[in-house]
Amino acid sequence: MNDITTPLDKRWIWTAALGLVFFLIIQVFPVTGQLFTANVQHVMTRSEAENTAIATVAEKFGIRAEDIDKTTVTHISDSKTTGYFAKYELTNDYDKKWSEAAPTDVYVVELFIRGIKGALALSLNMENGKLVAWQHIAASSTATAGPSGNSEELAKLALEYAATRGIDTKQWEWTGITSAKGFEYASRQESVGEAELRLRVLLPASLDKASSSFPTWQGGAVTYGVNLPADFMGYMKTQERWAANLSVFGFILPQIILFILAIIYAGTHSGHTSFRRGIFLSVAFFVLYAGLTFNMIPGLRAGTWDSGVNIGDNVNLVVSLVTYAAMALLTYFSAVGGDGLWKSMGRALWPRWKEAGYGAAVLRSMREGYFLAFILLGAQSLILLALEKSLGSFSASDATQSMYNMSFPLLLPLLAWCAGISEELQSRLFGIGLFRKWFVGIARKITGKEPSGRTAIVLTTFAIVPPGLMWALGHVGYAVYPVYTRLIELVLMSFLFGWFMLRFGIMTVIFAHVTLDAILMGIQMMFDGLPGDFAGGVFSFILPGIVGIIIWRLHGALRMRS
Repeated sequence: MNDITTPLDKRWIWTAALGLVFFLIIQVFPVTGQLFTANVQHVMTRSEAENTAIATVAEKFGIRAEDIDKTTVTHISDSKTTGYFAKYELTNDYDKKWSEAAPTDVYVVELFIRGIKGALALSLNMENGKLVAWQHIAASSTATAGPSGNSEELAKLALEYAATRGIDTKQWEWTGITSAKGFEYASRQESVGEAELRLRVLLPASLDKASSSFPTWQGGAVTYGVNLPADFMGYMKTQERWAANLSVFGFILPQIILFILAIIYAGTHSGHTSFRRGIFLSVAFFVLYAGLTFNMIPGLRAGTWDSGVNIGDNVNLVVSLVTYAAMALLTYFSAVGGDGLWKSMGRALWPRWKEAGYGAAVLRSMREGYFLAFILLGAQSLILLALEKSLGSFSASDATQSMYNMSFPLLLPLLAWCAGISEELQSRLFGIGLFRKWFVGIARKITGKEPSGRTAIVLTTFAIVPPGLMWALGHVGYAVYPVYTRLIELVLMSFLFGWFMLRFGIMTVIFAHVTLDAILMGIQMMFDGLPGDFAGGVFSFILPGIVGIIIWRLHGALRMRS
């Protein structure tokens, strides 16, 4: 039976309450207070955006609904611009000056018209559905020269061309710049910090200047963007390069080595465990992630939007599913190898289904997981606040992880289970067990005797660091800057996760991890502006409890039958 039976005493409960207070004061109230003050508007659903786009092209482009073969809806966000506004605390200024006509976040609806190459992409304001930009995708990658003539006359003509689809020409002034992307115009509105708003208009090659009405949209584009200071753009480029290198050399390559080691130790320590260990959790991880991948196809598409390379939804799906299959295998061998390692060192951190007290252990782990999650949330809040004040850390947007890029946003809480299962089995159960085995073995060889209890504690503490560092490096690709912000945060958090596993067992720390993520996701859902997501956020909070109770009852029922 599991040797982790120490219940939570009042000190833990009071610490959890204090952690919850810190989390609410530091992370929740400032955001929700701003949201309520700003009177957040309803955000269109993906289906509403699609219907709005079809109505818009009928009105402004003369395209009938029956001529549309296919549509895609993708939430696109200008990550660098949102990062700039966040870093220099200019978001409120942006909201007042630019957000209505030039939002940083839009729904891009691609309409594939029968008989026409490429797609017509409409950029819609996510709150009111207003058309703010559009482009013929086929023309953007192979732009052809527009009508010839005097540049100033053509620049005026281009602005009139943009006006036919709703652009307010009074707000723009030609900069004198013409490129393959078209004519560039500067906004007459006041700048936000050092950021300057620009409009670009690409005239179709077939445009008839003498025509009183403008010809087809094919080959044309009306888009906008923000010119950010060169020093900030250079900073972001450097940060992204660091994030990519750290992800490859600090996470992906070590993960491959960890995979090989997990297979080896699963085999060499099979006498202490069973190869049935972790099968259910690994399969659950893959099934959940596979379903979420289908749910997040627009998010995968958003990831390649800025590069202009559309590899297709099917390729994105295959690459993602293969990756998650490999992660599921790593999770499985980590479960077997980790359980075997700890039992070989005299610790049983994971009860088995066949044990009489398994259901009660799950119920206790779920209950303890909530309290530990509150402690983790409080610690995370304090760490992030300290990093913000000391490093000037800030966050940018990431459309690949957006709620608005989910076909079914209410499925978001399932992602918490994927993270909790895989990361705790890999980084904590196997990772800490592996390095503890190595460190204790090295100490035994150096001293020629078994390490003392105090030495073993020190070595176990050191064993938390390498897998914690690897786990942290797996998160540096998130849109948080400087990139080492998350590195520092998660290395510190890994000590708490590791301590909790050693004291309460792996099931408790999985529930704690899942609950932590479920609460953060629930808060996100409650205030994302989508209909029904407030209730979905509340459901996210209680889902770990529901799962724990179901497993407890199921185990009891099956044991009674047997």
